[in-house]
Amino acid sequence: MNIKKQIIIIIILLLLLAVAYFFSDGSNGKIDNINLIKGNVFNVDVVEAEHNFKSGLHDYTGAIMFPTPCYRMSVDAVVKESFPEDVTIRFTIEEDKTIEICAQVITEKKFRIIFQASEEAKVSVTFNNKPVELKIIEKSKSPAR
Repeated sequence: MNIKKQIIIIIILLLLLAVAYFFSDGSNGKIDNINLIKGNVFNVDVVEAEHNFKSGLHDYTGAIMFPTPCYRMSVDAVVKESFPEDVTIRFTIEEDKTIEICAQVITEKKFRIIFQASEEAKVSVTFNNKPVELKIIEKSKSPAR
């Protein structure tokens, strides 16, 4: 009777594994523009931002999706002296080590960076020192009245 119970338990476990595999989402770690790498580190392929230019100031605003709320993001701009200027917008992402337990909830973190450069400036983006694509989103303009 002991062997029958063990066989039944093994069959149930195998069935549970098969069901879990069948219902897995198959995303291979990809969530929109997020690539999960080695557990707690992640990267993005594209940064989308609205761009405004006025009085010599470039203003980029947008949001990046994070796999959890347990990350800190900083953004800065490095303007190289040339004409037109070469500007690198640098996103630095770090895991927040002060949080002990972190929910696996996709979290949007907004950013805004303003820097001074000519209108013709060439702008590129890095995410944790890796070059990524910058996609400019046109701001919708209300019709004139």
